[in-house]
Amino acid sequence: MVHSQLSTMRKNSLTQRILFGSILQIAIVVIIYGMAMGQSTEFMEENLISDMLAEELDVSLEELDGGSIPKLPVSMSLYSDDPRLEPIPAPYRDVKPGFTEFVNDDSSFVYQVSHNGYTYTLVRDQYDFEKSEQAFNLIIFLSSMLVLICGSIFSWWWIKRRVMQPVMQLTAEVQEMASSKSYRPLTAKVSDDEVGDLARICDSTLKRIHEALDREKLFTADVSHELRTPLTVIQTTSELLEMKTPDSERRELLEKIEQACEEINAKLTVFLSLARGTALYTEDQSELNHTLQQIVEHFEGAAKNKRLHLSLQSQGHCPGEYSQLLVATVAGNLIKNAIRYTDSGSVTVIETREGFEVIDTGSGVNAAMKEKIFEPFVRASDKPHGFGMGLSIAKRICDRCGWRLALLESESGSHFSVTLAGLGSQEKRPA
Repeated sequence: MVHSQLSTMRKNSLTQRILFGSILQIAIVVIIYGMAMGQSTEFMEENLISDMLAEELDVSLEELDGGSIPKLPVSMSLYSDDPRLEPIPAPYRDVKPGFTEFVNDDSSFVYQVSHNGYTYTLVRDQYDFEKSEQAFNLIIFLSSMLVLICGSIFSWWWIKRRVMQPVMQLTAEVQEMASSKSYRPLTAKVSDDEVGDLARICDSTLKRIHEALDREKLFTADVSHELRTPLTVIQTTSELLEMKTPDSERRELLEKIEQACEEINAKLTVFLSLARGTALYTEDQSELNHTLQQIVEHFEGAAKNKRLHLSLQSQGHCPGEYSQLLVATVAGNLIKNAIRYTDSGSVTVIETREGFEVIDTGSGVNAAMKEKIFEPFVRASDKPHGFGMGLSIAKRICDRCGWRLALLESESGSHFSVTLAGLGSQEKRPA
């Protein structure tokens, strides 16, 4: 329907303007061609008739010199002040020597010379030439009109097929892409010309628009997912404060509220950076081991509630300092998922020379989900826990910081690896 609407010739459309310009150009060329042909005809006519009359007059003068009266064709007449010939008619007496095209009621060609003291004027009737010239001019006119019509038809066909059809196809597809809820690349064949440049610009622009919309959607999902826990802490702590509690316990509860508020504020900064596409950078730089110890201590209570053994081990020291907030967000999501999907056994966090790993003895990742595990709203297993955003958040933070998050093969449970160092130039990028 969209394509049929675009194909309809609209008032003052681009097709009409290009076609009008093409027809005007063809018409100008045809007019110039016709004028050039007419001038060429006049030039050839003058030279040919002049030569013919000159030769005929030379023959006639030779006959006169020989004492005989020349015999001329019916269309020609010879006049002179020579007493042997008819006198020169008044209209032809003042013509200049040589060839002259005389135009009056009886148009004619005139050729005049002087010989032996006399003036000789040869007159040739134009009637036959005028008929031939009119026929020739008619042929030129008809051929010019034929060229103009055929050129216009060909221009209309060529413009519509080679110029406007790709533009209309591109317009229709861009409209469909603009109305689509998700980005898809252009399927139309993109030519290497101005239309192709326009198509690539439209495709790139729509891609950025959809990416911005996706970031906004993910931002709201991130906020809902990540801020739920600290908000619950604030709510619960506030309810406890309403009760009569000793000052020492109240102070401890207030500290929890303050920590939760700081966590919300820091995570909002990260999520806003992810949504806006700006650089992720925080000033809370620390060694990886220190951050991992804090995050493991934070989740010890959740692990004990499920009777799981949560531990931090070391297989090497990861050099450098990294953002505590970003590392804690990545590691926290991995540990939280491991605890959530592990019913018995252990969850182990291992520091390595390149980063850290999180290993659990849970149900593992569904085989069908391994290729999509880092996509938004995809759960690690069939268990109805969470919103499927934790791994997506961790993956996007790693991608933005130049880190690498991977799901490794394991016989049981799940095994995630985060590489922070040893990535070439990326390891120097600020967290």
